[in-house]
Amino acid sequence: MHVRQRRWKINKLVRLQEAINLNPYWQRGAAWKPERQVLLIDSILRGMDIPKLYLRNLGDDGIFDFDAVDGQQRIRAIWQFRAGQLPLIHPQDLPPINGHFVAGQYHAELHQALKTQFDQFELSIAEITSATVDEITNLFSRLQMGVSLNPAELRNALRGAMRHVIDAIATSHEFFLDSRISDTRYKRQDYAAHAFAMAAYQGERNIKASDLREMVVDYSTDRESEVLELSAEVGDALNVLATVNERLRRRITQKWTFVDLCWLIMQRHSVGAQVDAAKLADA
Repeated sequence: MHVRQRRWKINKLVRLQEAINLNPYWQRGAAWKPERQVLLIDSILRGMDIPKLYLRNLGDDGIFDFDAVDGQQRIRAIWQFRAGQLPLIHPQDLPPINGHFVAGQYHAELHQALKTQFDQFELSIAEITSATVDEITNLFSRLQMGVSLNPAELRNALRGAMRHVIDAIATSHEFFLDSRISDTRYKRQDYAAHAFAMAAYQGERNIKASDLREMVVDYSTDRESEVLELSAEVGDALNVLATVNERLRRRITQKWTFVDLCWLIMQRHSVGAQVDAAKLADA
């Protein structure tokens, strides 16, 4: 991996907006609440240092010139504020800066000196000019470890057949599409990963976050056929659970209720028994 240290002014980051991909597959999408975005913008306006942004240079072969490896939330906040989509509203009123009022203001409403100060603020950029996909996902996981991503988001940064199949199930199966389980921050992928762990380990191992991560790593290479077998087992259980959830008016939202019901259905299927979804829902 080769990394070059750069200094970009915010007006350059804004100018390159169409060239930067904020949503490579390992990223989670928008997650920061407005209050957190406002604190970032306020810090910039006050000349405070903010963490480094990591961008991967993609060359000239695709739609984008860069992938946002780390710093997606900060970049998104900067772009939204600069585009006039984020007012500086915070539960604790923001004090003036150099005598200029900022609380509740949009970018266009700021004093010209503050607007110039914002646009000229220098960001620290780590431009990754050469790296394999494995190096990128490993870097992303290390940067996020123990910071802001939840375990499901960290697992999503891994590669391999298991990760892709879990994502496919979570984003396409009838049970998840019709459920009230949130589709933000990879929550549905987390539920699906628990189902795969039950199928893979048959109750002989824990299914905590560390175990799920190990499972995704273990099934990352040369085990595609096993992953497909597990996918069929999980799919059969989810087919039953989708009917149960429909009869219960989509009341299955708590993770461990989901886990218990999946495990019950899988155990019945493993001995060749059928599960009556209506009776299970009534029970």
